[in-house]
Amino acid sequence: MGVEFLNRTKKTIRKHVDTKRAELATPGLFTVNPTNQPRRAIASISAGVNVANGEVLIVESKGGRVNLRRGNSVVGSFDNPAGDVISAIEKSGGAANGVVGRVHKLSKKAEVSLC
Repeated sequence: MGVEFLNRTKKTIRKHVDTKRAELATPGLFTVNPTNQPRRAIASISAGVNVANGEVLIVESKGGRVNLRRGNSVVGSFDNPAGDVISAIEKSGGAANGVVGRVHKLSKKAEVSLC
């Protein structure tokens, strides 16, 4: 009688699938991988000069400073370039192409990525 009584009175196991938890694990909700974006550096734009998004400029490293040039005129300079950015430009002969990614008009700053 003891085993039969325990079998009749024990709680049954109820399986439950938490659908909201399963939605969190689905790819695409929180597991979106960013696309590869080139590293950008902040540059100060010279007074009286306008640059546009997507504009290609010449990035020149000389004496530890990195300047932005449009033709022969200097249009800006990097504020605080990283050492690897300076060494990459110097390895390419002292000059490289840079693409303006975003222009901050109020602060006269631009985000520039090296090509």
